[in-house]
Amino acid sequence: MLKFLNDRVFGAILPVLLIAAGCYFLIRHRFFLLRHPFRILKAMLGEPGKRRSSFRAACVALSGTLGVGNIAGVAAAISAGGAGAVFWMWVCAFFAMVIKYVEVVTAMCFRRGGHGGPSYYIEKGLGKRWLGAIMAGIIILSSFGIGNIVQSSAAAEALAGCFSVPKLLTGGVFTVLILLLICGGVDRVSRFSSVVIPVLSLGYVVLSLAILIVNRCALPGVLRQIVSEAFAPGAVIGGTGGYLIGHALRYGASRGILSNEAGCGTAAYAHASADNEPVVQGFWGIFEVFVDTILLCSLTAFVVLTVNPGGTGNNGMELAVRAYSYVGEWGGAFIAISSAVYALASAVCWAYYGGECLTYLNAKTKTRRLYVFLYSATGILGAVMAPSFVWDISDLSISLMAICNTSCLCLLTSVGARETERYFSGKGPGQAPWRQILRPHREGRS
Repeated sequence: MLKFLNDRVFGAILPVLLIAAGCYFLIRHRFFLLRHPFRILKAMLGEPGKRRSSFRAACVALSGTLGVGNIAGVAAAISAGGAGAVFWMWVCAFFAMVIKYVEVVTAMCFRRGGHGGPSYYIEKGLGKRWLGAIMAGIIILSSFGIGNIVQSSAAAEALAGCFSVPKLLTGGVFTVLILLLICGGVDRVSRFSSVVIPVLSLGYVVLSLAILIVNRCALPGVLRQIVSEAFAPGAVIGGTGGYLIGHALRYGASRGILSNEAGCGTAAYAHASADNEPVVQGFWGIFEVFVDTILLCSLTAFVVLTVNPGGTGNNGMELAVRAYSYVGEWGGAFIAISSAVYALASAVCWAYYGGECLTYLNAKTKTRRLYVFLYSATGILGAVMAPSFVWDISDLSISLMAICNTSCLCLLTSVGARETERYFSGKGPGQAPWRQILRPHREGRS
């Protein structure tokens, strides 16, 4: 059933929705991403205090996306959709930058008491509390799937494949560590993320570049393979091109979203905690997608396709570990350990997202404690589940969140468009007319 929904229903809707929404946002925001790249970079390097706050918020958001999506997700996309999936991952990533920007700006504009996210802007912007509650419920349920089951499964697969660590043991340790970090609150989560994520990412980039430099002669062929399989001209003549293109597009889009979560609305919870101008914090959302998908996912794709041109394997994590073992067993071991730590960071970040949704729903203390207990315990379940079923859960969760959230953002796009126009025209924050309209409503809810 899950496979049918992912392949025949959401797999067809999601890529079209993302690209259409990205085009719409780009037009409504007057192509600011293409017109002002240097001003965006300058704004991100602004005041040190706000820059630290923004960077920590971005690291929390990145901790929820880096790792499994960048390593196992990309390898799984290549294995299932061919090298052409990488091309569509890039296409979707460009539009994902715009979507993530709109997501963050909208969340910052409608946040309440340091809390913000899709539920808040759906309620306050569209006036639909019931829809905000449904969105919160979808994210809470997804936190168990994408946030924990997918992460613990990837960690267990990596450590079992490289070090023969029993999956049940990995799941048990995973559960305990999640519980310890969750209980420390958002400060412990942000400190953990702001240290671990940059260090692991740097090591990952260095190792990937080393493999690619050694195999630099193969890179032109890899690029040709990616482009040719994305459109499959030979297959079109044979009458199967439509299927192959759809297959590549479907996996490129879904794994790209797993990596950067653009359109899902989850990262907006982390960004809304930053002490910054909405538009400038939105620039950090663009940075997040660039680092996550354009940089790190591309490195994984090139390494996998360079070392293993066929791009086949039993599962994504196995394929990735085998590719990075090209430099020796220690390379595969580094990827396995990094994946496990990334997975832990992602699981903790998703617990934060779930907690924010419970805050929105005014959940009682007992309910929150029950969520923490059940969420932590899910780590054991994910470690022993079949990887194929895990990816089916992931794809379904992503589709539900992205379709609901992106549709609502399209209805609220005037908010981000006016903020963007105000920022680039040099007007002060108090001069934006829509703020005067919304301020009494926001204050009434504070």
